[in-house]
Amino acid sequence: MAKTSTERGRVLPPEDHRFLKGKSGNPRGRPKGAVSLKQLTRKFAHKKVSTPIDGNLQNADRLQITILMARAIAAQGKPTAARLLAELRAQIAQPEPDRGGGFVVVPEDLTTEEWMAQGEARNAHRVEPGTAINIEAEEFQKAARGEPTEYGQALLAFHRKYRG
Repeated sequence: MAKTSTERGRVLPPEDHRFLKGKSGNPRGRPKGAVSLKQLTRKFAHKKVSTPIDGNLQNADRLQITILMARAIAAQGKPTAARLLAELRAQIAQPEPDRGGGFVVVPEDLTTEEWMAQGEARNAHRVEPGTAINIEAEEFQKAARGEPTEYGQALLAFHRKYRG
């Protein structure tokens, strides 16, 4: 027995308001000459204009010019321009195709003690994050008090330049 639409959880409109079979639900459609915002934006961004680039007058589209300007501003250390470039890259980047393959990693047979010893050997040279943060704060405080430390002076200079 075929299920009716009401059994699937949908409610059908009254029969006099339903579309006729073979008849479009939007008979007039989009008006001729109507342009979407996406098309307008694309047309504006890809319009070629003459602009000086590296001292020479060159033809480039507006999108290229905007990206070049954002890169130049980001290179000057402005975080907003760097964020804008990252957002543009994320929107433009092609997604990696799913190749459907992979590989399986099978660990070697180790005892718990051997596994722990290997982990400790791998991490012996690493600094715990809390320690690095505390060192940075201590060095910054020393530099702020006028005690000369190379790392502290660098932190203080960075703070004055970028955080005002």
